[in-house]
Amino acid sequence: MQRDGVVDWPALWFAQDAVARLVVGRDLAVLALNHHAVTLLETNGALSLRDGVLAARDRRCAAELASVIAFAGPATRTGVLGAGGDGPALLVDAQALSTEPDGPVALALRDPGGQVQIECADLEPMFGVTPGEHQVIVQLVKGYSSREIADQFGKSILTVRTHVKRAYGKIGVKTRGQLFAKLLPYLSIR
Repeated sequence: MQRDGVVDWPALWFAQDAVARLVVGRDLAVLALNHHAVTLLETNGALSLRDGVLAARDRRCAAELASVIAFAGPATRTGVLGAGGDGPALLVDAQALSTEPDGPVALALRDPGGQVQIECADLEPMFGVTPGEHQVIVQLVKGYSSREIADQFGKSILTVRTHVKRAYGKIGVKTRGQLFAKLLPYLSIR
């Protein structure tokens, strides 16, 4: 990879790196990707490439991906796509490549090769959530819907929604994306 007799080291590294890497616009248009990303997109199933745009397999993954992209900043952030769904999960490291709000984002994709384990630090003393709210919040971060959480724990959907509303207020967020971004420092993802 030479241009005018000079080796383009970043491009060479990007192409040869063993990690699946992409550069996308905030609109998910793929600006660059290496062959490991192509292979992972073809085999994992959580994400795919459609007409030059990164696409998620379902609405839940799409929302999780949008959240990862929206909160990408100068520091690398890790997100999990599809951890609570029926299909495969994907770990995504995102980092903004520009200080512009609509600037490109670098993504590193990792297939965890099975079930993703998400463990959350004790949120009760940090945010004042109750044990029930903590239990519901952890399941939300894992990608489960309120209905799935209600079924999982034998609670009514109204109880789960009440826990969500109260916990969001205590944590200071309004959406699941904001919740994930705020709790990221307290999560252990394996």
